[in-house]
Amino acid sequence: MSTIIIICAAALVCTAVYTAWKNQKKKSKAEILSPDNAKDTAEFSKAFFERAQTGENAQQFLQLANQSDCALIQGMLQSAEIPSYTDFTHINKFYGPLTEASSSGLSIKLQILINDYDDALAVVNDYIKTKGSSAGITVYPKQ
Repeated sequence: MSTIIIICAAALVCTAVYTAWKNQKKKSKAEILSPDNAKDTAEFSKAFFERAQTGENAQQFLQLANQSDCALIQGMLQSAEIPSYTDFTHINKFYGPLTEASSSGLSIKLQILINDYDDALAVVNDYIKTKGSSAGITVYPKQ
């Protein structure tokens, strides 16, 4: 009789732990996919355009062969409060492996404001050092 009670108690505890884990997983996924994250990115690009409209000059800073590098670098720039803007991010996704193998006309173009060039270059150099390779990343000189 006591064995049955112990087994039932263990099953109840396992069910409670599993339910709590499942709810936490749903909550984490909801936070990642929340529109607030998209809003932050949109606000960040908005800062780029607002500064450009006040007269700051922009330039093409990077040409990237894949979205992974682009997302990581843009996140690092955002953390350093360096606004940026990208072109051709989604077109690159359609062609996938064709653009990952080499830089092409379909590469992602990342623009920054010239006043932020030195800080942005330091961020990108840290990324390349961490990654261990600059393959697929072309850095344009300061204008």
